[in-house]
Parts: sequence; structure tokens; C-alpha cells
Amino acid sequence: LTTAHPWVGKGQWIRADTHTHTRFSDGNRTVDDVAAQAEKYGCDAVAITDHSSRERGAATPEYAAAIRAARLAHPRLMIVAGVEWNVPPYNSREHVSVLIPESATEEATLAEFKRRFDDFDRIDGTKPRAEDALAWLAQLKGLGAPPVAVYNHPSRKDETSLENVEDMTRWRSGNDIMIGFEGGPGHQGTEPLGSYDAKIKTIDRWDPVVAKPGDGWDTLLQRGIDIHAAAASADFHTDNPANLNDFWPCQFVETWYYVPERSAVGLLRAMHAGTFFGVHGHIAKEVEFTASATGLARPAVAGERISAPAGTAINFSVRATVPDVDWRGAPNRLDAIEFITVKPGGVTEQSYPIDGPGVRTATHRVTIGTEDVVVRARGRRVVSDGPDLMFYTNAIRVVVRR
Repeated sequence: LTTAHPWVGKGQWIRADTHTHTRFSDGNRTVDDVAAQAEKYGCDAVAITDHSSRERGAATPEYAAAIRAARLAHPRLMIVAGVEWNVPPYNSREHVSVLIPESATEEATLAEFKRRFDDFDRIDGTKPRAEDALAWLAQLKGLGAPPVAVYNHPSRKDETSLENVEDMTRWRSGNDIMIGFEGGPGHQGTEPLGSYDAKIKTIDRWDPVVAKPGDGWDTLLQRGIDIHAAAASADFHTDNPANLNDFWPCQFVETWYYVPERSAVGLLRAMHAGTFFGVHGHIAKEVEFTASATGLARPAVAGERISAPAGTAINFSVRATVPDVDWRGAPNRLDAIEFITVKPGGVTEQSYPIDGPGVRTATHRVTIGTEDVVVRARGRRVVSDGPDLMFYTNAIRVVVRR
């Protein structure tokens, strides 16, 4: 193991939604409403990420007070403060969630970040750079964990999903605050799914950057940029059927995080590490994606990197627990586990049929040649009259030992 997460074997699973909105921007519910519903549907953590446009109420004293009050009212629920950032140079066209750990300085930090770096209709004549904003976040001290940035619904307004590759390459050039993509965009309750109402549409509810093998995520992995894109969110705005009827956090969309501790710091550390998977429809929980080989002290997990000499056989395995019932309370099942293998010369897929609830497993063997290999996995429940229900894991990289 050349990259190892110290909590593997000692951590715990939590469910979270890290992208939600309230009346402080364009949502129709209060912070307390969102927290209460997140708790009702089984979330262990929820992030409040209202838009950081200047005319909105995010990152204000009132915003901070509402989050503090919700924490007191819902002590079992971890409530993370954040904003959805209008990332430059796109004005309000592209969005990034920015999360920081709970601390005495979170209110001032978010307010200053909004003042300096939000790109929506700036009136002071300045034009911030996204790289400078990420560098500013990276230098923050005393938080227990670095802040996290996630590129939300990345292809929603693009001409091609591959546009995201150069953005992500640039944003990752100085630090790893930008952990990757929200591969499973929100707004899954109404058509068009994900509110992808321009040229690009979702594939089985997921952004093509993730769902299409060889697209943006795999291109970045081929370049050696280990980003994570297995996050899914509700992107809750409203429960008004006459407008946009969103799912509540953890009602239909979940991201499961394997965390070192049950805290906001633990959640953000897991986000940076990649120890998480996103899932729709409650088709699986506590999905373990591992890589094992002779000579490894323990199997590698998602987000880790191992080295091995050419000729080594690596067993990539998925172990998924399929609940007895799905999100509607109907009998549950998982139909297939699929492995996506990424090499410099191309990307391949391999599917293994799975049947029924309970603990389901599949193993895919890859013999390492002279090139590095990255593998990621997904699970599929076939839906005859609509998009399939899926889960996605993050990747494991195998570096050829010279």
C-alpha cells in the first residue's frame, strides 16, 4: 500500500447528503426543516449549501445562527456548514459545494470566502481565480480537516462532458481541496432527471462524466489524477410538486461514507480519502470495494493506491449488502456488479450477474502488465420502464513497480 487510510478496519459507516438548499437561497424550507427531514430519512449527516451569490442569505450571521440552532435541535445529526459557490470564471453557470468543519471560525470563514471569491455578478471590478480560492481554503489552519470542494452537476450546461477534464485538471494543479465530481446529481424526483435540460442528459440518473466509461472521470484517472466522483446528492430545493418536487436528503439518494470518527471532521476526512459510494433507490448499503494480492498486508480499499510488479494478479472485489426492501418498501434486489478497468491505452467493462437481497459479492481478476491500472465499480438494478438504479464506488489505483 503506497496510500493507506489509517482507519480502515476501525472506522464506521454513516449516511450523508452534502448538497442541500433552504430559504437562505432558492429553497422553500428552513434549515431546521431540512435537518428534520434528513434525520427522518436516516441521514447521519447533512450539509447546508445555499448559493453564495451576494443577494442571497448564505454565509451571513443569520445563516450561521440557523445552523447553530438546528444543531441544538437535532443533536444526533451532524450538520455541516457550507455554500454552493459560483465558481469563476463562469459567473453562475458552474457550481461547487464548499464545506468546512465545524469550528469557532466557520461563520467568518464562509463570509470571507463569499466576499472574496464568489463570481456571481461582481460589482467591484475584480475577477477572482478559482485556483486562488482553492489555495485560500488550503491555507486555513486549526480546522481538524481540510475544507472540501465538490464540482456539482458537472455536465448540466456543457456542450460535451469532456469539457470538465480541463477544469478539474486546472483546479487540482495546486492542492487537493477539490476532491472531484458530484457524479450523482440531485433533482431526481421530476423530469428531466437532474434538471439536465440542455444538450447533455444523465445516464441511469448519473452524469456522463461518471456513467460513460472512458469519459471525464476515466480521462483524469488515465492522467494520474486521483479524484473521487462516487458522490450523489438530493440537491434539495423544494417539496412543492407544482414547482420542482425534490427528494429529501437520504429519502431516495444516499452517499455512504466510511469515516474514522462520527463527526464533521471525520466526514470531511472520508471525503478527501474517497472512502464512500453513492447509491439511488436504497439498492445497497455498506458497499466494500477492495483489491487484494499476494504480498499485501491487507486489501486496499476505494481511494487507496498500491504498487505491484508486472505480472501480479490483483483480485478486485465488491461486497454489497442488499437490504430486504428498497426505498419504496418493495422487495429489493441487485442484478449485476460491474467493474470498469482504466489503463493508459483504453477502458474496458466487465459485468457479473447478481441475484436477490442479502450480502452479494463479485470478484474481477486483473493481471498487471507494464502499465498502471485503475479500477472502479458499480452495481445495477435493472428497471424495465425507466433508468436503472445504480451505485458507484471510487477507484483503486495499482502502480507498476519498476
